[in-house]
Amino acid sequence: MPWIEFVNVVKHFDNVIAVKNVSFSIERNDFFTLLGPSGCGKTTTLRLIAGLEIPDDGKIFIANQDVTYKLPKERNVAMVFQNYALYPHMTVKENISYPLVVRKMPKAEIEKRVGYIAQSLQIHQLLDRYPQQISGGQQQRVALARAMIQTPSVFLLDEPLSNLDAKLRLEARSFLKHLYTELGTAVVYVTHDQAEAMALSTKIAVMDNGVVKQIGSPKEIYDEPANTFVASFIGNPPMNILRCEISENHCYIGEQRIDLQPSLKKDLQRGYLGIRPENLQLHPTKGDLVAEIFVVEPLGVETIVTLSVNGYQLKSLVFEDVPYKPGDKIWINFKRDKIHIFDENGQRVAR
Repeated sequence: MPWIEFVNVVKHFDNVIAVKNVSFSIERNDFFTLLGPSGCGKTTTLRLIAGLEIPDDGKIFIANQDVTYKLPKERNVAMVFQNYALYPHMTVKENISYPLVVRKMPKAEIEKRVGYIAQSLQIHQLLDRYPQQISGGQQQRVALARAMIQTPSVFLLDEPLSNLDAKLRLEARSFLKHLYTELGTAVVYVTHDQAEAMALSTKIAVMDNGVVKQIGSPKEIYDEPANTFVASFIGNPPMNILRCEISENHCYIGEQRIDLQPSLKKDLQRGYLGIRPENLQLHPTKGDLVAEIFVVEPLGVETIVTLSVNGYQLKSLVFEDVPYKPGDKIWINFKRDKIHIFDENGQRVAR
């Protein structure tokens, strides 16, 4: 049985539908990420799991129990907020132990649990300090410790890395990935950062305008996007999407033609061709399409080359020196087995 299940859940705020008929299931060992742009409904979905919002329609189950109308305290969930929500007048130790204190757990048991959690998260030396006396990364660990000490059924994390600087975010991401293996239960994570989602998750739900566009493993989401929204949201740089005319096994970008694999079956005359930047190869004299170099961005180990083709801008990801400059004419080669075809509604029909 799924550990968490949404069944046709709907949530309105006045005239806005924040969550539109959403259904999904999460297994107990999943690191399940809700990914999407700001305002897509991912935080509302998390708050529905927590009981901080009540659905207008549909059902929510946790550990095979209907919790649709239960209070947060009746759901045995722990939530880490974006701003960590630490009590400034309490020490780190008091913040961590607070959930157990309100449950009136014996003092000796509280001391034991706090010591173990603090040691596990490497914050044992901070127990007598106050939140304002420690760094953002340390505050994040304190918030995680406060959540972990409750041994909840579900961990809910609402963009917990967004307040950290770039270097600390990478360190915290690695720490969370390691920590997940020790939690022993489902983690539901909200982010708009697709690199975080790809690095951390066992499953990703990509959302837009309150709708789940696709659910799958990071590899499935990246390699087999269900539609142009997912294709263009996932990846850095994202997938190139080109309007095209299709005739038999040929795809026309303006008057330029790309030959498609015979196995790429399509029953449409026009749609979109999609290809990821790392699957576009540059050649000085021959290829599929003629393009003009628009800009070259060296990034150290890789270079992003933006190309102009028939009014479109395409990006190529190159892992070698690029001997070209803006204005140069160049040929582009498409890796045939990496081409995606989408219909006029943006739904993938073939690859």
